[in-house]
Amino acid sequence: MDALAVVLLRRTGRVSAFGATDPPSDGTAWVTALEADLADRGWVLRHDLRVVASRLPAALRVRWADWLLAAVDDLVGADRPMLPLYRSFPATPHDVEALYVRRLLTHLFAVPDAPCVLCGREVGGAPLDPCGHVVCPGCFPPEQVSACPICGRRIAPDNAYLPLVAPPARRRQSTSDLASAPPLPVRLIGHEADPAGAARRLRDELVSRPAALSEADRADLKVLVDATAPGRLHWLPKVVPARETLATVLAWALHTAALRPGYAEVVAVARQRWSSATDAARTLWAYSGGDPGLVLPAADDEPAAWRPPGEPVVTVPTPRVRALPRPLRRAVLAHLDDCGAATAAEDLRRHPAVWKRLGERLHPYERVAAHPAAAVAFAALRGTRTDRDSALGAALVAACAREPRHLRLTDHPDGRVSVRLRTHAALVEAALSGDDVAGAARLLTERPGDLWRRVDHLLRLAGDDPASREAVTAALRRTAARVSPGVLAAVAAQLAGRAETVRATDAQLAAAERARAAARVAVAEVPARVFSVGLAGVIREAARHHPELLPTPPSPPDDVPTDRTPVGDGTDDRQPVLRMPRRVFFPRGGVVTTWTEPERRPPLAPAAIGAVRTLVDAELTSRAGHLDRYDLAVLDATLADVPAPMRERAASEQLAGWPRGSVRALPDADVLRLFLHWAQPDGTRVDLDLSCVFFDEDWHRVGHCDYTRLRYAGDAAVHSGDLTSAPAPLGATEFLDLRLPRLAERGARYVAPLVLSFNAVPFEALDEAFAGVMLPLTDGEQFDGARVMQRFDLRGNARMLMPLVVDLRTRRLLWTDLTLTGRGYGHDVGRHGDQLARAAADQWEHFLGGHRTTVLDLLAWHAAGRADRVLVGHPDGTYSEVPAEVAAVRAAATTGSGATVALPDPAGLRVLAGAVDAEALARMVPTSAVGAGSTAVTVTGLPGAQWTAAGPAEVLGLLGARGDSTERDELVA
Repeated sequence: MDALAVVLLRRTGRVSAFGATDPPSDGTAWVTALEADLADRGWVLRHDLRVVASRLPAALRVRWADWLLAAVDDLVGADRPMLPLYRSFPATPHDVEALYVRRLLTHLFAVPDAPCVLCGREVGGAPLDPCGHVVCPGCFPPEQVSACPICGRRIAPDNAYLPLVAPPARRRQSTSDLASAPPLPVRLIGHEADPAGAARRLRDELVSRPAALSEADRADLKVLVDATAPGRLHWLPKVVPARETLATVLAWALHTAALRPGYAEVVAVARQRWSSATDAARTLWAYSGGDPGLVLPAADDEPAAWRPPGEPVVTVPTPRVRALPRPLRRAVLAHLDDCGAATAAEDLRRHPAVWKRLGERLHPYERVAAHPAAAVAFAALRGTRTDRDSALGAALVAACAREPRHLRLTDHPDGRVSVRLRTHAALVEAALSGDDVAGAARLLTERPGDLWRRVDHLLRLAGDDPASREAVTAALRRTAARVSPGVLAAVAAQLAGRAETVRATDAQLAAAERARAAARVAVAEVPARVFSVGLAGVIREAARHHPELLPTPPSPPDDVPTDRTPVGDGTDDRQPVLRMPRRVFFPRGGVVTTWTEPERRPPLAPAAIGAVRTLVDAELTSRAGHLDRYDLAVLDATLADVPAPMRERAASEQLAGWPRGSVRALPDADVLRLFLHWAQPDGTRVDLDLSCVFFDEDWHRVGHCDYTRLRYAGDAAVHSGDLTSAPAPLGATEFLDLRLPRLAERGARYVAPLVLSFNAVPFEALDEAFAGVMLPLTDGEQFDGARVMQRFDLRGNARMLMPLVVDLRTRRLLWTDLTLTGRGYGHDVGRHGDQLARAAADQWEHFLGGHRTTVLDLLAWHAAGRADRVLVGHPDGTYSEVPAEVAAVRAAATTGSGATVALPDPAGLRVLAGAVDAEALARMVPTSAVGAGSTAVTVTGLPGAQWTAAGPAEVLGLLGARGDSTERDELVA
């Protein structure tokens, strides 16, 4: 499959096709048949592509159509076999407790050449391969399952137990079925007449993004670069905002140009692009196949006793540093010399593990005379001791004499010397420890990004002292032009509401500490849960010592609440304290995780908050004012509920394009179907589990549905069965149906789906793994690609994922894309119940609490700086015309209606429009007669051909810093 064509289809909704000058006579009829196949998949051809496709030569069009259908199937996962354990799903067995007992008895006591332990009939046949279970076809009818009915493992293809079953014929839904089904947006495919030009535009847009790219974005950028400028760097813009993106592109060019005449030129360009030692490290690490963010896989600290026999620990390996050509080694050492010994030493200290590995290839002590500063920086990193009279010793003495503020020479009793680094952060902390807030602010102006990230801290320390507060705000004014827009926007958003901050009480803080201690004890006592690993002896031993492995009691009647786990209010040491004021942090890493701390900060003065937020609005509006102008800006008020892209480098690749933290209205459907599919690598068994937890309005857990409970409250939630291995080519698939009205009747308010790796194999180690949500038709197919709302990949060094949270009362969906932390073996809902309650509640309260920059904020800065007229569109179809001011746009968005009924005629005007999706855009600006150069910013979907499409990340990138800055482009924690 053409990788470039797939990237263009996924990102632009367009494909290339070149018709013949003499079109075939049946071209129109053929295109009609193709459209029928595409409509079954939820896609429709635009007019331009329909015309071109009808002119395709007969010898070419079938192959082109096969490729197009395969590409759209791949986008939703419909090109894989999606076969669950129970073929009859959603008619999963009702008496799951009795089924569990039969499975357990068969597992423990069935042996070859003996009567069935359940019915007494002669079983016959050999044990199943590879699990070894002896299965009675009478007790476990093979036509009902797709794997071993005892343990859920896929069976070898040559088995005699499972018959060959023809896949069910694709059922074409009737008109009445489709009319009664909840509608889904139709995806349009247009014609791309200039694929090379489109590839260059996409390439430049990705490189210009202000934040680091996700793994999927980097893969697409690689395809685009290889198709447009392999091994060349002349196309790079003068400023690449994201350092990780720059390092990635430089590493690709160094790879491609190796052993070619232009290699020295590529090395020279790379050195010119580096502005810090960390930039060089990113490039070398990416050159070796590592993460350009210099994020290393977490070290495995799992006790061996937690894992049963036959289940080896699977971890994500740390990349090995490649051999570096001599020109590249010398360029890196020369760049470290240019940085200076103290600056380079401080940069090396930020990523010590990476630099120690790189130093093994750089050999910094071989040519100390040529690169003395580089040698000193590595000596400070390694703690090297050397003779004072040696070349390295002389370099240390000279560097300490030259930069005594940061480098201190240490004499040792054996006559050798070493160097000790005093970092810039240490100087700042020394000033703060002496209550010198003004001095700390003055020092931080040397690092503008660090200054802005510490605004909240500095304002707290300044307190009511006018001089200290003025020193902080003056430092912010001097440095605002040199800070990336992502940092400015994040700081302003995080200060919102700080005047009303409520601190946790002493009793709540003490309860939180006791709860953490209890949790640590509970984690240390978690036993391995080893059912279904295929070792009867292990099961017998576990059953004797752990009664929880025995069958669960029957479910209580429908009118009795079940599985209610209290959340607590700070008095129960073992329960999560959710009513306590809390802060949510998003630590830097390859996947998105969070941790929560009790709120200990006092509130800030409203005047101080207002001064900083006003400064940010003025700065970003001023930057927008230097860009091309628009005659009219029309902004969707609902964008105030959509967070701007954050931490996209750790985002999962997804179909719908929902930003993390965005809230979506659920379609008018009673049933949501969750799906999960994965394929394991050769030689490693991977057991993923699709699960769901239900909470009431106070985040008390009222129930769950997973492999241990295939049905919850009858048919309120139904699981398709637990598959415990996923060998190619079939892989493994699990479904879980949620009947939303039934769940609400049972007292559920919030629903949190989960994907867990039971045997702790990280998602990164899988050949493929993806999950999603669809809206099934009544009596329709188990998996219908046309009904898929969202499909996302499982990625990263992670073993548990909470992709979303649903509010059943308001019928809203919060996209979280959140990785949960967990150690050991046997991850399931029962083990992590309290953690799930905390995580779901924290995500909901954080993202709906106004702590993040919104897409409306981004567009308000552009509208205030670039538009002659500004209108805010409301959900009721009215508009509010406001002054070109950021505050006015925000205020208008909070009202439910506007005074203007009709939009001024935009015909011929250059328009800036922003909407949640293409449908909302069409309702808000119901015309195709906008002027040339009009831009539409949509969160999901693609606007019509009359618009220049742009995404929120691109809009943020246009507000890049005006001054030279080497600061990072994203706010951490």
